[in-house]
Amino acid sequence: MSNETEKNINPSDKVEVVQASEVLFAEQQAIIQSLKQELEINKKRVAELQDSMRRLAADFDNYKKWAAKERQTIERTASESLIKKLLDIYESLEKAVCASKDITNNELFDGIKMIYKEFSRILKSEGLEPIPSIGLPLDVYRHEVLMQKINDEVPEDTVLEEIQRGYLLNTFVLRPAKVVVSQKSTKENVQNQEKPEEEKGG
Repeated sequence: MSNETEKNINPSDKVEVVQASEVLFAEQQAIIQSLKQELEINKKRVAELQDSMRRLAADFDNYKKWAAKERQTIERTASESLIKKLLDIYESLEKAVCASKDITNNELFDGIKMIYKEFSRILKSEGLEPIPSIGLPLDVYRHEVLMQKINDEVPEDTVLEEIQRGYLLNTFVLRPAKVVVSQKSTKENVQNQEKPEEEKGG
């Protein structure tokens, strides 16, 4: 019976079945290829988005650092401006305290001393400190030279006198110290210039 059925199948029907399956297979392959391409495209998009997110995170972190630094700069500038204005008052109080050292049992001078002491404490807590000067070598970043005096007993450009005290505010120069520095006499300079020549000749 089966043999008779097979005999009854038309050869053209077999060809059509084979062709249909090949078409179906080709369509499936095309769909798979299309999905692979789409997957690759999406992978690239995800990678680009991740890269963009990393850049944004880095930019935001840099912005936070910049904002913090800018805030510190503004605060420091405001503090510098205020303390600069207060320096004259502070130094006037200091002079008054020095002038009243020998005065006792005087409520006015005692009050000035208390104000000066509290003033000093507050300024120190804000980071104010005097610039050391006398007896030290000239520091062009901290000292402003107003005058030179001949002095052969110390090295040249040693600070001899302090005309106006300088101050640091949190390691920054708030006001340079105005100073007088040493200068060698002409005779001393000539001798120093002659010594190397004598050593060469010897």
